[in-house]
Amino acid sequence: MIHRRVLVLALGVTLAACTTEQSSNPGPTLTSTTSTTTIAPAATTTTTVAPTTVAATATTPPETTSGPSAPVDAVVPLLIGGQQGGWLSLGAWQFDRWADPVDADGDPVAPSIGPGTAVTVSNLGSDAAGQLGESTEACPDGRIGPTLDVTVPVPDPPGFGYGAVALPTPSWDLTPRPLAVSTRGPAAYGAIGVEAFAGEPVDASLGAVDQLVVTDLDGDGDDEALVVFEYVQADSIRGAPGDLASVLLVDATTRESSTVLQSFVDEDLGPDESPLLERFRILDVADYNGDATMEVAVHAWSYEGSSVIVFEYDGTELTEVLAAGCGA
Repeated sequence: MIHRRVLVLALGVTLAACTTEQSSNPGPTLTSTTSTTTIAPAATTTTTVAPTTVAATATTPPETTSGPSAPVDAVVPLLIGGQQGGWLSLGAWQFDRWADPVDADGDPVAPSIGPGTAVTVSNLGSDAAGQLGESTEACPDGRIGPTLDVTVPVPDPPGFGYGAVALPTPSWDLTPRPLAVSTRGPAAYGAIGVEAFAGEPVDASLGAVDQLVVTDLDGDGDDEALVVFEYVQADSIRGAPGDLASVLLVDATTRESSTVLQSFVDEDLGPDESPLLERFRILDVADYNGDATMEVAVHAWSYEGSSVIVFEYDGTELTEVLAAGCGA
């Protein structure tokens, strides 16, 4: 049994995201197979680090003033992909709205880009230039998508699924403000994670912060923290009673937190019920429609498949606008 919820929690925890121990550690380095140049992470501040390590020096995203502007009056298709095969359509920004990757009948909508299109591949501040190739299978259900000449590391965890988001080479800055990324977080973030599961049939005190991304999503000068908080027992493939996972959004100024995604397995799971936990990682934080407010892409997966969910930020909350993936 899997429980997944979206809710808002108001917390009275004094928290300043821009003064906590953040390490500059952008996502996996993306490398174009047509070039020997490795794309340098765009989110470093005071320390340069390898993409798979956490810097020992704490960094803080600097104050910026580049606030929202009008989104581009154009179609911006988004693709998701990984190690091999075709890149799957995630949907698109379409002039003034987000367009789903399927039509009203549930049939896939082919992306409006094809072989030879120049694209940028983005993953948490790292990006690479690439070019689309011929289409091939992108999902076992028959959906196809273009190939891409960029090497994308396997997401770890889970060792499968989607590693980056691709879009036609933009005329704007995908990351108008820097990101600080860490695989751990201070106690205040852990306390917020525990509170998010209050009243649920799990012991959230066993959980820990496994990913922390701090940035100014909308350019208002105040930082937001994206927190992945989870407890997953060892050798738990489908999930086990008591397992839990969540994505939280914390506003450093108002000290409020919202639970963006939540999944858990009841501690008292019945003998006839099968556990199934969905887990999450922040895949990318970038401006996909040119309005200078960054969207948040989350990689979600379970034993039955994986997907990418895109959220837009309105200054207070994250709202789901696009989602696509393979599996149940």
